[in-house]
Amino acid sequence: MGAKIFNGRYIVNCKDKEFVVFIIGMRINHLFKFWKWVPVFKAMGPMIKELYQNPQWGFLHTEFLFSWRKVILIQYWKGFDELVNYAHGKNHSNAWKSYNNKIKDNGSVGVFHETYQIEKGASEAIYVNMPKTGLSRATEHIPVSKDTNTAQKRMK
Repeated sequence: MGAKIFNGRYIVNCKDKEFVVFIIGMRINHLFKFWKWVPVFKAMGPMIKELYQNPQWGFLHTEFLFSWRKVILIQYWKGFDELVNYAHGKNHSNAWKSYNNKIKDNGSVGVFHETYQIEKGASEAIYVNMPKTGLSRATEHIPVSKDTNTAQKRMK
């Protein structure tokens, strides 16, 4: 059975919350050097599992995006400090050290991240006939009302 579809228009209730959007990913630069990029890809799974098992760390949700040569994760965090604390933790530190020791300068696989700190009242989202996805999985998902039926109203 697939994901539950929420028919109609829904928004996220995050107007009074600060949060962090963290985009992290990898790009396969040399497709046939799979022995170089597969370990980078495989390192993601245990870290994501660990985050979902420890909600007290401030992690809220991850969305995975796959394209021809890229894997991108969009993560939602309660705050920047929580994200930094995780980055300095054992699993992430070990994966980062392994990447730097084995792969960093050979160009076979690249990694990147972008961090966005979202202040209170500085975000809005709408979902029409969609399952919970992205920010709606990380926060409260509610139906649109007359007070929230435009982006301008949701940003006030």
